[in-house]
Amino acid sequence: MKLETIYNDLVDIMNNDMDFMKAIKLKDKLEQAIREETCYKTTSKTRVNAIKRIASKYNDRPALTGYGIYKDYKCITDSYHLVAIHEENVPLKLVTTDKELADKVGKENCIYGTYPNMEHIINFDKQYYNEITLDYDDIMQYYKLHRKNAENEPYEINGQYYNIIFLKNVIDVLGTDLTIYQSDDYYRPMYLVNKDNELGLVLGIRKY
Repeated sequence: MKLETIYNDLVDIMNNDMDFMKAIKLKDKLEQAIREETCYKTTSKTRVNAIKRIASKYNDRPALTGYGIYKDYKCITDSYHLVAIHEENVPLKLVTTDKELADKVGKENCIYGTYPNMEHIINFDKQYYNEITLDYDDIMQYYKLHRKNAENEPYEINGQYYNIIFLKNVIDVLGTDLTIYQSDDYYRPMYLVNKDNELGLVLGIRKY
């Protein structure tokens, strides 16, 4: 039952017959529907769409419009946020200088170029980070309110600020069963690691 339908039924009861037991049941339904509507949800479709959003859209940086391979990870980034995942079918072109690999996957599926140094990027020293928790429902509500103005309304986590769209993209890929690492150093990215040891990072925003 949609929120609007439940709400209208509740208003009708309050304005007309005042069946209190029915009104209480509808009120409980309304509260449950609101919780479900605003809670954080991830699906396979959500994950695939987020993978596409994380890849750069800048044509002058073609290597960042696809994905790179590092060990058993497929890596997607736009240099501001990143995921390193175990996805079988990434909906992007492979960035490679390896002719044998290009022949294997089909040259039409490749971007010829070098990818960022993923070993340097995704291997972080945990001694410089604090393990924190996130309120995913609060993230979703903030995203719905501010996504059109994300650059001017960054999301605060422990005194540091992040682009809410970038943060949501990474969570949409990795899910909400995450271990989160945040450094006291503003210039270090926040790392997110899921139960499958897939990894994401989001760079902080300096807010003046």
